[in-house]
Amino acid sequence: MKNIGFIGVGTMGLPMALNLLKNGHALSFYDPFSDKKTIEALTEVGAKQESNIPDLCKSQDFLISMLPIGKNVKDVALGEDGIINQDNTDLIYIDMSTILPADSIEVSKQLQTKNIQMFDAPVARLVNNAIDGTLLIMVGGSLQDFPKVEEILNCMGSDVVYCGAIGSGSKMKIINNYMAIVSNILTAETLSLVEKSGIDQKLAIELMSTTAAGKGHMNFSYPKKVLIDDIGPGFKNVLALKDLRLAIEHGESEGIELTSGKSVVNVYEKAMDTKYKDLDWTAMFNFVKESNNLD
Repeated sequence: MKNIGFIGVGTMGLPMALNLLKNGHALSFYDPFSDKKTIEALTEVGAKQESNIPDLCKSQDFLISMLPIGKNVKDVALGEDGIINQDNTDLIYIDMSTILPADSIEVSKQLQTKNIQMFDAPVARLVNNAIDGTLLIMVGGSLQDFPKVEEILNCMGSDVVYCGAIGSGSKMKIINNYMAIVSNILTAETLSLVEKSGIDQKLAIELMSTTAAGKGHMNFSYPKKVLIDDIGPGFKNVLALKDLRLAIEHGESEGIELTSGKSVVNVYEKAMDTKYKDLDWTAMFNFVKESNNLD
Protein backbone atom coordinates (compact mmCIF):
# COMPACT_ATOMS: atom_id res chain seq x y z
CA MET A 1 0.00 0.00 0.00
CA LYS A 2 1.24 3.47 -0.92
CA ASN A 3 0.17 6.85 0.40
CA ILE A 4 -1.08 8.92 -2.54
CA GLY A 5 -2.19 12.52 -2.74
CA PHE A 6 -4.49 13.38 -5.64
CA ILE A 7 -5.09 16.90 -6.98
CA GLY A 8 -8.00 17.42 -9.37
CA VAL A 9 -10.90 15.01 -8.91
CA GLY A 10 -13.04 16.14 -11.82
CA THR A 11 -14.67 14.12 -14.58
CA MET A 12 -11.59 11.98 -15.24
CA GLY A 13 -9.77 12.46 -11.95
CA LEU A 14 -12.57 11.14 -9.76
CA PRO A 15 -12.78 7.61 -11.27
CA MET A 16 -8.98 7.47 -11.46
CA ALA A 17 -8.73 8.29 -7.76
CA LEU A 18 -11.42 5.71 -6.95
CA ASN A 19 -9.45 3.04 -8.79
CA LEU A 20 -6.39 3.78 -6.67
CA LEU A 21 -8.53 3.20 -3.59
CA LYS A 22 -9.97 -0.01 -5.05
CA ASN A 23 -6.43 -1.29 -5.47
CA GLY A 24 -5.68 -0.88 -1.78
CA HIS A 25 -3.81 2.42 -1.67
CA ALA A 26 -4.38 5.13 0.92
CA LEU A 27 -5.59 8.29 -0.76
CA SER A 28 -5.93 11.94 0.23
CA PHE A 29 -7.27 14.52 -2.19
CA TYR A 30 -7.42 18.25 -2.75
CA ASP A 31 -9.66 20.07 -5.20
CA PRO A 32 -11.17 23.46 -4.27
CA PHE A 33 -13.73 23.05 -7.04
CA SER A 34 -15.03 19.59 -6.09
CA ASP A 35 -18.74 19.38 -5.35
CA LYS A 36 -20.49 17.64 -2.47
CA LYS A 37 -21.29 14.55 -4.54
CA THR A 38 -17.64 14.07 -5.52
CA ILE A 39 -16.40 14.57 -1.98
CA GLU A 40 -18.89 12.03 -0.65
CA ALA A 41 -17.98 9.51 -3.37
CA LEU A 42 -14.38 9.60 -2.20
CA THR A 43 -14.75 9.95 1.56
CA GLU A 44 -17.32 7.16 1.74
CA VAL A 45 -14.71 4.69 0.50
CA GLY A 46 -11.92 5.90 2.76
CA ALA A 47 -10.31 8.90 1.08
CA LYS A 48 -9.34 11.91 3.15
CA GLN A 49 -10.08 15.45 1.96
CA GLU A 50 -7.36 18.06 2.54
CA SER A 51 -7.93 21.81 2.44
CA ASN A 52 -4.62 22.81 0.87
CA ILE A 53 -1.54 21.51 -0.93
CA PRO A 54 0.85 21.73 2.04
CA ASP A 55 -1.38 19.40 4.08
CA LEU A 56 -1.80 17.09 1.08
CA CYS A 57 1.96 16.74 0.61
CA LYS A 58 2.66 15.49 4.12
CA SER A 59 3.75 11.85 4.40
CA GLN A 60 2.87 10.99 0.78
CA ASP A 61 4.79 8.52 -1.38
CA PHE A 62 3.22 9.84 -4.57
CA LEU A 63 1.42 13.00 -5.59
CA ILE A 64 -0.79 12.88 -8.70
CA SER A 65 -2.41 15.79 -10.50
CA MET A 66 -5.12 15.75 -13.16
CA LEU A 67 -5.68 19.38 -14.09
CA PRO A 68 -7.15 21.38 -17.02
CA ILE A 69 -4.21 23.51 -18.21
CA GLY A 70 -0.48 24.06 -17.83
CA LYS A 71 -0.90 27.12 -15.60
CA ASN A 72 -2.78 24.97 -13.07
CA VAL A 73 0.09 22.48 -13.03
CA LYS A 74 2.67 25.24 -12.59
CA ASP A 75 0.66 26.74 -9.72
CA VAL A 76 0.34 23.38 -7.98
CA ALA A 77 3.98 22.47 -8.47
CA LEU A 78 5.80 25.80 -8.30
CA GLY A 79 3.44 28.25 -6.55
CA GLU A 80 4.00 29.79 -3.15
CA ASP A 81 2.18 26.87 -1.49
CA GLY A 82 3.24 24.45 -4.23
CA ILE A 83 4.98 21.11 -4.09
CA ILE A 84 8.41 22.69 -4.51
CA ASN A 85 8.07 24.59 -1.25
CA GLN A 86 7.05 21.66 0.96
CA ASP A 87 9.23 19.70 3.36
CA ASN A 88 8.40 16.30 1.87
CA THR A 89 10.95 15.91 -0.92
CA ASP A 90 10.79 12.11 -0.91
CA LEU A 91 7.54 11.97 -2.86
CA ILE A 92 7.31 11.30 -6.60
CA TYR A 93 5.12 13.71 -8.55
CA ILE A 94 3.07 12.33 -11.46
CA ASP A 95 1.25 14.88 -13.57
CA MET A 96 -1.46 13.24 -15.69
CA SER A 97 -2.80 16.46 -17.23
CA THR A 98 -2.65 17.18 -20.96
CA ILE A 99 -0.37 20.20 -21.22
CA LEU A 100 2.48 21.49 -23.36
CA PRO A 101 5.59 19.28 -23.15
CA ALA A 102 7.62 22.44 -22.51
CA ASP A 103 5.58 23.04 -19.36
CA SER A 104 6.22 19.49 -18.14
CA ILE A 105 9.95 19.88 -18.76
CA GLU A 106 10.10 23.28 -17.04
CA VAL A 107 8.24 22.06 -13.96
CA SER A 108 10.42 18.96 -13.74
CA LYS A 109 13.66 20.97 -13.94
CA GLN A 110 12.58 23.25 -11.13
CA LEU A 111 11.40 20.36 -8.94
CA GLN A 112 14.75 18.65 -9.46
CA THR A 113 16.41 21.53 -7.59
CA LYS A 114 14.63 20.15 -4.51
CA ASN A 115 15.35 16.53 -5.51
CA ILE A 116 11.68 15.93 -6.28
CA GLN A 117 11.25 13.48 -9.12
CA MET A 118 8.53 14.05 -11.72
CA PHE A 119 6.86 11.98 -14.42
CA ASP A 120 4.42 13.27 -17.01
CA ALA A 121 1.72 10.69 -17.71
CA PRO A 122 -1.23 12.03 -19.70
CA VAL A 123 -4.09 9.68 -20.51
CA ALA A 124 -6.06 8.75 -23.60
CA ARG A 125 -9.48 7.13 -24.11
CA LEU A 126 -12.80 8.03 -22.52
CA VAL A 127 -14.51 8.52 -19.16
CA ASN A 128 -15.80 4.94 -19.27
CA ASN A 129 -12.18 3.78 -19.51
CA ALA A 130 -11.29 5.92 -16.51
CA ILE A 131 -14.12 4.22 -14.61
CA ASP A 132 -13.06 0.73 -15.75
CA GLY A 133 -9.36 1.37 -15.19
CA THR A 134 -8.60 0.77 -18.86
CA LEU A 135 -7.00 4.08 -19.80
CA LEU A 136 -4.00 4.35 -22.11
CA ILE A 137 -1.29 6.15 -20.12
CA MET A 138 1.74 7.64 -21.89
CA VAL A 139 4.68 8.19 -19.56
CA GLY A 140 7.72 10.44 -19.70
CA GLY A 141 10.50 10.46 -17.14
CA SER A 142 13.41 8.39 -15.88
CA LEU A 143 13.48 4.93 -17.44
CA GLN A 144 15.44 3.59 -14.49
CA ASP A 145 12.76 4.74 -12.06
CA PHE A 146 9.77 4.01 -14.30
CA PRO A 147 8.97 0.76 -12.39
CA LYS A 148 8.34 2.90 -9.28
CA VAL A 149 5.34 4.56 -10.94
CA GLU A 150 4.25 1.73 -13.22
CA GLU A 151 2.52 -0.18 -10.42
CA ILE A 152 0.52 2.92 -9.44
CA LEU A 153 -0.40 3.75 -13.03
CA ASN A 154 -1.53 0.18 -13.67
CA CYS A 155 -4.30 0.81 -11.13
CA MET A 156 -5.78 3.36 -13.53
CA GLY A 157 -4.86 2.06 -16.97
CA SER A 158 -4.70 -1.21 -18.87
CA ASP A 159 -1.96 0.10 -21.18
CA VAL A 160 0.89 1.97 -19.49
CA VAL A 161 3.52 2.87 -22.09
CA TYR A 162 6.94 4.38 -21.39
CA CYS A 163 7.60 6.97 -24.11
CA GLY A 164 10.97 8.48 -23.16
CA ALA A 165 12.47 11.29 -21.10
CA ILE A 166 10.39 13.83 -19.19
CA GLY A 167 7.93 15.55 -21.54
CA SER A 168 7.70 12.53 -23.85
CA GLY A 169 4.35 11.44 -22.44
CA SER A 170 2.91 14.87 -23.18
CA LYS A 171 4.48 14.87 -26.65
CA MET A 172 2.99 11.49 -27.52
CA LYS A 173 -0.45 12.49 -26.21
CA ILE A 174 -0.48 15.69 -28.26
CA ILE A 175 0.76 13.92 -31.41
CA ASN A 176 -1.93 11.27 -31.04
CA ASN A 177 -4.64 13.88 -30.50
CA TYR A 178 -3.44 15.97 -33.43
CA MET A 179 -4.08 13.13 -35.85
CA ALA A 180 -7.35 12.12 -34.22
CA ILE A 181 -8.76 15.65 -34.06
CA VAL A 182 -7.78 16.63 -37.61
CA SER A 183 -9.03 13.28 -38.93
CA ASN A 184 -12.33 13.91 -37.15
CA ILE A 185 -13.07 16.91 -39.41
CA LEU A 186 -11.92 15.02 -42.48
CA THR A 187 -14.26 12.17 -41.56
CA ALA A 188 -17.14 14.58 -40.97
CA GLU A 189 -16.57 16.24 -44.35
CA THR A 190 -16.28 12.87 -46.11
CA LEU A 191 -19.51 11.49 -44.67
CA SER A 192 -21.29 14.76 -45.43
CA LEU A 193 -20.18 14.40 -49.06
CA VAL A 194 -21.39 10.80 -49.04
CA GLU A 195 -24.83 11.90 -47.84
CA LYS A 196 -25.09 14.85 -50.20
CA SER A 197 -24.02 12.68 -53.13
CA GLY A 198 -26.86 10.26 -52.50
CA ILE A 199 -24.54 7.34 -51.68
CA ASP A 200 -25.74 4.88 -49.04
CA GLN A 201 -23.74 5.60 -45.88
CA LYS A 202 -23.41 1.96 -44.85
CA LEU A 203 -22.18 1.01 -48.31
CA ALA A 204 -19.65 3.85 -48.30
CA ILE A 205 -18.29 2.95 -44.89
CA GLU A 206 -17.98 -0.73 -45.77
CA LEU A 207 -16.25 0.10 -49.05
CA MET A 208 -13.83 2.63 -47.57
CA SER A 209 -12.94 0.27 -44.73
CA THR A 210 -11.12 -1.84 -47.33
CA THR A 211 -8.90 1.04 -48.56
CA ALA A 212 -6.43 3.52 -47.10
CA ALA A 213 -9.39 5.86 -46.55
CA GLY A 214 -10.78 3.66 -43.79
CA LYS A 215 -7.78 1.59 -42.74
CA GLY A 216 -5.59 4.63 -42.27
CA HIS A 217 -2.19 5.19 -43.86
CA MET A 218 -0.31 4.01 -40.77
CA ASN A 219 -2.06 0.64 -40.99
CA PHE A 220 -2.33 0.31 -44.75
CA SER A 221 -0.17 2.21 -47.24
CA TYR A 222 2.84 3.50 -45.29
CA PRO A 223 4.12 0.12 -43.96
CA LYS A 224 4.07 -1.29 -47.49
CA LYS A 225 5.84 1.65 -49.13
CA VAL A 226 7.59 4.65 -47.60
CA LEU A 227 8.32 3.07 -44.20
CA ILE A 228 10.36 0.37 -45.95
CA ASP A 229 12.02 2.97 -48.19
CA ASP A 230 9.99 2.10 -51.27
CA ILE A 231 8.63 5.24 -52.89
CA GLY A 232 8.45 3.91 -56.43
CA PRO A 233 5.20 5.01 -58.06
CA GLY A 234 2.23 2.91 -57.10
CA PHE A 235 -0.18 5.83 -56.94
CA LYS A 236 1.65 8.94 -58.17
CA ASN A 237 1.35 12.24 -56.36
CA VAL A 238 0.37 13.99 -59.58
CA LEU A 239 -2.62 11.63 -59.79
CA ALA A 240 -3.41 12.10 -56.10
CA LEU A 241 -3.57 15.87 -56.68
CA LYS A 242 -5.77 15.36 -59.72
CA ASP A 243 -8.20 13.19 -57.74
CA LEU A 244 -8.17 15.59 -54.81
CA ARG A 245 -9.12 18.45 -57.10
CA LEU A 246 -11.92 16.32 -58.55
CA ALA A 247 -13.27 15.65 -55.05
CA ILE A 248 -13.19 19.35 -54.16
CA GLU A 249 -14.93 20.29 -57.42
CA HIS A 250 -17.56 17.60 -56.86
CA GLY A 251 -18.07 18.86 -53.31
CA GLU A 252 -18.63 22.39 -54.60
CA SER A 253 -21.23 21.12 -57.07
CA GLU A 254 -23.02 19.42 -54.17
CA GLY A 255 -22.77 22.48 -51.94
CA ILE A 256 -20.24 20.91 -49.55
CA GLU A 257 -17.11 22.90 -48.69
CA LEU A 258 -14.24 20.48 -48.22
CA THR A 259 -12.06 22.72 -46.09
CA SER A 260 -9.63 19.97 -45.10
CA GLY A 261 -9.07 18.97 -48.73
CA LYS A 262 -8.48 22.55 -49.82
CA SER A 263 -5.77 23.01 -47.22
CA VAL A 264 -4.00 19.86 -48.42
CA VAL A 265 -4.07 20.94 -52.08
CA ASN A 266 -1.42 23.54 -51.26
CA VAL A 267 0.96 20.87 -49.98
CA TYR A 268 0.55 18.66 -53.04
CA GLU A 269 0.94 21.64 -55.38
CA LYS A 270 4.29 22.51 -53.81
CA ALA A 271 5.46 18.95 -54.51
CA MET A 272 4.62 19.22 -58.21
CA ASP A 273 7.78 21.23 -58.91
CA THR A 274 9.98 18.60 -57.28
CA LYS A 275 11.06 15.01 -57.80
CA TYR A 276 8.03 13.94 -55.77
CA LYS A 277 5.58 14.70 -58.58
CA ASP A 278 5.82 11.20 -60.07
CA LEU A 279 6.72 9.29 -56.91
CA ASP A 280 4.33 7.30 -54.74
CA TRP A 281 1.82 9.26 -52.69
CA THR A 282 3.33 7.90 -49.47
CA ALA A 283 6.54 9.71 -50.46
CA MET A 284 4.79 12.86 -49.27
CA PHE A 285 6.06 11.78 -45.85
CA ASN A 286 9.60 12.43 -47.10
CA PHE A 287 8.51 15.66 -48.79
CA VAL A 288 7.01 16.99 -45.57
CA LYS A 289 10.14 16.04 -43.65
CA GLU A 290 12.36 17.79 -46.18
CA SER A 291 10.11 20.85 -46.11
CA ASN A 292 10.66 21.02 -42.37
CA ASN A 293 14.43 20.36 -42.57
CA LEU A 294 14.18 16.95 -40.92
CA ASP A 295 16.36 15.18 -43.49
